[in-house]
Amino acid sequence: MKLLLSLVCIFGLGVTGANAQTPDFSGKWRMDPARSEAAAQATPIGPVVVAIRQTPGEIQIETTRNGTTESVRYLPASARATGGEPPLGAFRWDGSKLTTSLVTYINKQAVTVEEVRSLNAAGDEMTVEVTLVVQHGYQSGGTSAVQSRNSPNTATGINVFRREP
Repeated sequence: MKLLLSLVCIFGLGVTGANAQTPDFSGKWRMDPARSEAAAQATPIGPVVVAIRQTPGEIQIETTRNGTTESVRYLPASARATGGEPPLGAFRWDGSKLTTSLVTYINKQAVTVEEVRSLNAAGDEMTVEVTLVVQHGYQSGGTSAVQSRNSPNTATGINVFRREP
């Protein structure tokens, strides 16, 4: 019985310790156009501001570009998030990196958007690695955004954001 109680306490402390080290992406972030691939496309996307609200059980991301704001809620990947208003995606942690996934439609095409966010040591700069996979009703190069990075229907890019005061 003492062994079981000890294991429960150790596990509980381990979970608390892991959560205590989770970086906080909450705040308002402005894209640095000089260091972002999305700002250097043939048709730049214009100014981008991202507002993130993060709790252990949900992440809300509002993205404003060219005066239009889109909001997405992300639930833990284990929750099997599907559909909803606003759009509902999934998130997971890979160490200190936050990965969000969303299946959505762009120009009536199913698209999977995966974003991997990381913070610099000071916590004032966020790097976002974006992978966009356009679904065509067949699988080419894998079954997820991560496995399909070399597929012809995949685009990737890195954007850099600065935390606003």
